[in-house]
Amino acid sequence: MMKRRDFLTLLAGTTTAAFGTAIHARPQALRVGVVGGGIVGAAIAMNLAEAGARVTVFEKTGPAMGATRNSFAWINAFVADPHYRALRLASMATWRNYDRQLGLGIVWGGYLNWASNEAQAAVVRSNAANLDGTPFPVQWLGADGIAELSPQIRPGPVSAALYSAIDGHLDPVYVTRRFLDQAVAHGASLRIPTEVQTLDFRSGRLQAVVTTEGRVPLDRLVVAAGVDTPSVLALARFKLRLRHAPGILACSAPMPALTRIIHEGPMDLSFRQMADGSLVGTDAPSPPDRPEHAAIRSAAGDFPDEALRELHGKRILSRIAAVLPAAKDARLDRVMLGFRPMPLDDRPIVGPVPGAPDVYVSVTHSGVTLAPILARYATREIIDGDRVEALARYRPERFSAEVTATQW
Repeated sequence: MMKRRDFLTLLAGTTTAAFGTAIHARPQALRVGVVGGGIVGAAIAMNLAEAGARVTVFEKTGPAMGATRNSFAWINAFVADPHYRALRLASMATWRNYDRQLGLGIVWGGYLNWASNEAQAAVVRSNAANLDGTPFPVQWLGADGIAELSPQIRPGPVSAALYSAIDGHLDPVYVTRRFLDQAVAHGASLRIPTEVQTLDFRSGRLQAVVTTEGRVPLDRLVVAAGVDTPSVLALARFKLRLRHAPGILACSAPMPALTRIIHEGPMDLSFRQMADGSLVGTDAPSPPDRPEHAAIRSAAGDFPDEALRELHGKRILSRIAAVLPAAKDARLDRVMLGFRPMPLDDRPIVGPVPGAPDVYVSVTHSGVTLAPILARYATREIIDGDRVEALARYRPERFSAEVTATQW
């Protein structure tokens, strides 16, 4: 088994470049467009600009206005696949460097997961197994351990509980804006609001994009547009389907500091306290299959009425208060209905688009966890022309039945 020190050294080797250093710069700067101003697109734009590319970001609404704004924003490595877990661990190491160098305010409080009965305990044990064999195994806790770790929590009966010390969470809107600021400081331009409408190819090579604000000459285009990625890729004659994946989060008004830990308790209850004091939580992975949710379960949209929005928000906050009594007077600030960019196999889709090699795609459900490492690797592939082996399993080619790209 690899020792923790050796593992951290290996990860650090992928993330030691200092900000402000054009680590991949070339004499002739590539003109690279990035479609999408969420956390993944912003991270890619920042890395490309630092590497010396002439970057233009195209965002049709505003920074972090899509899935990023509505993300639970948990940085973690809880997946069973060892290869995918290693990618996430490498990204977590990159996050720590970014946090130190850019002052991102990431809360590295860890993650507490507990169960109140034996059926739920099996899920907790399965979660723990995801980190077996890594340098970061979980710590098992009893009720006394929970009380010591998170004194404000009243967990009720505890059948099993784990604590993962390496997990963190962040303010995704703030971090996205910091990345975009950094990109601009290195020469990137932001076109907001601007929508890409057409891709101009000649002899199979990208010449420009046509947008709502006019034509922009480009050498490469990165599509990191979240749930809009399929519609942008269709402009390159590449068909890609994502799973429709709505999710609901309730956010309270700011409160005094209560906890730095991400909590996941029985019956899908998950919550965290952001750096500004607001509590963010959910109690279901998706809206229940009920008539009032039919529209949002079938297509991206909004709640049919404000009463339903408020009902969800107050229910979630009341469930949080049941295990965090200090939150009993929390005031509902907003309810976020988001639509996650979910690949059909739950794995990132990263790399040049078949049939359109100057177009590069980066779309993933775990955008918050993976944004830094995907950005670093995408920059190597776009600027240097490398084929990063760590991304080999995540290429768009694996959806061969979905490909309709043709030679231009």
